[in-house]
Amino acid sequence: AAMALARARARCAPSCAAVSRVAPSSSSVRRCCAAHGQSGGSADVAGRRGALSLGATAAAMAVLSLPDPLSAGAYGLGKKPPPPPTLFGREVFGSSAKPKSFNLEKARALGEARREEKAEEEQPGELVELPSGLKYREIDVGTKGAAIEAGSVVGIRYIVYRLSSGAYFKYSSGGKPVFLWSLGYGNEGQDDVGDLYTFTLGVTGDLPRAVPSALVGMRKGGRRRVLVPPQLGWTDDSMRPRPITFGAKRRLVQHRDEPLLFEAEVVAVYPPGSDEANDALQRAFDVSRREAAFRLPLPKPLTAPKSVAE
Repeated sequence: AAMALARARARCAPSCAAVSRVAPSSSSVRRCCAAHGQSGGSADVAGRRGALSLGATAAAMAVLSLPDPLSAGAYGLGKKPPPPPTLFGREVFGSSAKPKSFNLEKARALGEARREEKAEEEQPGELVELPSGLKYREIDVGTKGAAIEAGSVVGIRYIVYRLSSGAYFKYSSGGKPVFLWSLGYGNEGQDDVGDLYTFTLGVTGDLPRAVPSALVGMRKGGRRRVLVPPQLGWTDDSMRPRPITFGAKRRLVQHRDEPLLFEAEVVAVYPPGSDEANDALQRAFDVSRREAAFRLPLPKPLTAPKSVAE
């Protein structure tokens, strides 16, 4: 029987030999050889195809019949499945992990804090409301020199802003300012760094009507931003201070009927009637008269050529 099995292994196709190794019995080999059509002679093509199919089936059965320790799973022996995929720290693709709980109160508190930070960036300083209803923000508190009072001669640098669309009623909590014009800061390419606007507090026309009461009590180094309602602002062309550049003049004409912001930085304060006050007013008057006297040069008159005159 052993010699017959060896001869059958030699005659059969490689697939039959594989069958004989998996199931080494003479009956299995005889069935494989019979499928090949080899009764001890030539091979048949159809029989070989059948033997290949039988060999594949036997190999699959042999793999499935292996003991459990050798049949490793998809992730290897003793290994846990990998964690679910994440995107920006969050699980995706149908993860079975439970979503984190959402704290509504905490989210509301964070939103309020962010809103306050944004309002502080847009409108710095403490908001103060006068008994008349006018409002201003105390950005910097001055500590040097005399305080501003009625009749004081004051020298300031200033910036005029307009509020963004719909921000008038939000002035107490925000409202982004938009630049219109300034004096003393060198904005818009102007050579005016260090220049001052000098006025006497209480003189009609030197400041918009909403500003004087908000400047009372300020000292040198102080800075306040005053909300100027349209009816108390630049209501006519005689109201000062006025912009110098053409673009600033056009912006004032376009937005004079809107609420504006007048930010004043106090540089000098002179008591009423003092020699320093009179000198400051005289310097301011000389500058204003010199600016008003400036005119563009007239074109030269046309003269006929000498040939035509002759």
